[in-house]
Amino acid sequence: MKLKLILAAGSAAFFAASTPTAAQTEVLQAEIPADELAVARQIIAVMFPDETRDMMFEDIMAQIAGQFSAASMTDPIFEEPGIRAIMDEFFAGLPQRLMPVVRKHLPSMLEATAVAYTREFDLQELQDILAFAQTDTGTHYFGKVTSLLGDPAVAEANQAYFAELQIIQQAVGPEVRARVMDYLEANPDVLDRIQAGRDKAK
Repeated sequence: MKLKLILAAGSAAFFAASTPTAAQTEVLQAEIPADELAVARQIIAVMFPDETRDMMFEDIMAQIAGQFSAASMTDPIFEEPGIRAIMDEFFAGLPQRLMPVVRKHLPSMLEATAVAYTREFDLQELQDILAFAQTDTGTHYFGKVTSLLGDPAVAEANQAYFAELQIIQQAVGPEVRARVMDYLEANPDVLDRIQAGRDKAK
C-alpha cells in the first residue's frame, strides 16, 4: 500500500493528465494536427531534456520517498533501530529499484503528455508556451519545477499530507480487508477464478 501511494504521488507530481497506453496514444495521434503535436513535443523536450531526464525522475522519486517515510514511520515499531534501518534502506533504494520501470515507460508517458497538451491547448497557445519555454526564464522554470518538491516548505506540506493519508489508511484498511475476506468466504468460487486468472497471466 505504501509503495502504491508513493508511485501515485510521484505520478501526480509529473503529469496532471492521465497517460494512455501506447496503443491508445497512437489512436489519439491520428486525430491530432501534426503541427500541434510537433510543438507539444518540443515543449516536452524543454521540460525533460534527454541529458537530465533520468536524473530528474530519480530525484523526484527520492524526494517523495523521503517525505513519505518521514511522515509514515511514526509508529513505535519504527523506534526499534534494526527495523528503522531496514525501512530507511528500503526507502533510500526505492528510486534506483524503480528507475528501470520508469525508463521503460517514460517514452510513452511523455508522448502521451504531448498528446494531452494538444487536447488542452490550440496551436497558438502551444506556440506561446514553447516561446516562453525557450527563453532563459522558461528554461530555468521548467528545469526547476520538479526539483521544487525538495523545497523545505513543499516537503513540510507533503509530509503533513502523507501523515493524513496514513491515518485514513489505518482507519479504513482493516474494514476493507474484513469485507473482502467475508466476500471470499461467502463466494468460494471467486478464489478459483482469481487463481485461474493469475495462472493465465503468467
